[in-house]
Amino acid sequence: MQTTEQADLTERLLADDEAVLEDVLRAFGPMLLCVMGRRYHGVLPQTDIEDALSIGLYRLWKNRERFDRSRSSLKVWFFRIVENAIRDVLRHGWHKARLLEVRADEWLHEPGRAGPAEAAEHTTDQQAAPTNLQLDLREIIGGLPEIQRRIIVADSAARDGTASSQALSAEFNIPASTIRVYRKRAMDRIRRELTERGHDVP
Repeated sequence: MQTTEQADLTERLLADDEAVLEDVLRAFGPMLLCVMGRRYHGVLPQTDIEDALSIGLYRLWKNRERFDRSRSSLKVWFFRIVENAIRDVLRHGWHKARLLEVRADEWLHEPGRAGPAEAAEHTTDQQAAPTNLQLDLREIIGGLPEIQRRIIVADSAARDGTASSQALSAEFNIPASTIRVYRKRAMDRIRRELTERGHDVP
């Protein structure tokens, strides 16, 4: 049976309130990490489970219209999504698991659109001069704080569009969770400034 809190979170999710994701994470994240940590102890490090949790959160939001409250509670559904993300990691490895993830910034990586660093640094043979989008991306990325800029560049160079948070953590000597926060801040700023400059950003 759903609690009053779960019912409220469900209503907000189905009402397309993106801010609900922080509250979902706050409500279910600690218990989920504890349960999955015990279940996959010795199989996956806790940091990988945390990354799978972030994938699950994206999938929860992207697939919110599929949630049927008559079949399960939001808590149970979210747990299943995260466990499926973990199984994707175990079955396919991080590369394919990330490809299965519905990324919040997939508009930057879909066919025909370069990633931020690629758009800022490269042109094709058919495109002798940078487009306005590329010029704006170059300027916006250049104005990011150094670590955020380097994360975005590393993401664009990664095969699956997302550089390893653990590798970047070791490189910058900061926690992997901080890497994820900086990545989100950078992407939010890129989207906001592109929108302000008149670009169509999903």
